[in-house]
Amino acid sequence: MHLPRLHFTLATASDAHAVFDLVYRHPDPFLRAATLEDIESWIASGVCWIVRDLDGPSIVGACNIKVPMTTREQQPEPAEFGGIFIHPDFRDRGIADALGVLALASYYWDNDPESPEPIPIISHVHVDNDKPLKLLDRLGFVFDKIIPVPDGVPGFEHMPRDKEGRLWGKEFRFPPERRIQVFREMAKLLSTEQIGQYAIDVLPSLGMDQAELERLATLIENQQKESGH
Repeated sequence: MHLPRLHFTLATASDAHAVFDLVYRHPDPFLRAATLEDIESWIASGVCWIVRDLDGPSIVGACNIKVPMTTREQQPEPAEFGGIFIHPDFRDRGIADALGVLALASYYWDNDPESPEPIPIISHVHVDNDKPLKLLDRLGFVFDKIIPVPDGVPGFEHMPRDKEGRLWGKEFRFPPERRIQVFREMAKLLSTEQIGQYAIDVLPSLGMDQAELERLATLIENQQKESGH
């Protein structure tokens, strides 16, 4: 029996138009506006992960994590988990969860994975947007606070505002200790051959393998026990 095959991998420059069409094909009042040039920049930075349908309509899932610029002179800002976008025909099948694990594990893998204090990851959601909350919870994000969005920030002009014209968002954070589970889930994903009705291939970050992911998870676990966390 032939199963349709999905390929989880980093996006390349030639994928920019398909990613843009997937994410911005339908207007969404809660989605921050972006241009094709923004998508190209994410891909060039190596922070855009995709799911490619090898038997159908090209790219069916996308996720990006915006990694901040760092210098020795100042503390880095948190990385921004930009959300996951799945083609409607492929939703509610475990694909978004797998893509989120791949993106998060790859971020930590590529950014000092053994550090006891990694650069934090946060995610923002419009206060009236409940759609992503269950997925964020499954991935390990926890609600932190309600924040105002300053006027004039590009990409938010179309979003719903309160009676006073203010724009509010929910900020979620990814606890550093959650890396343990993400690394172990990623190790399991590398050996997974099927999700639901789809056969899958996963092309992870350079050098990533199950043994090293398990070692990192155990290392972080021991660090936390020693520190009393």
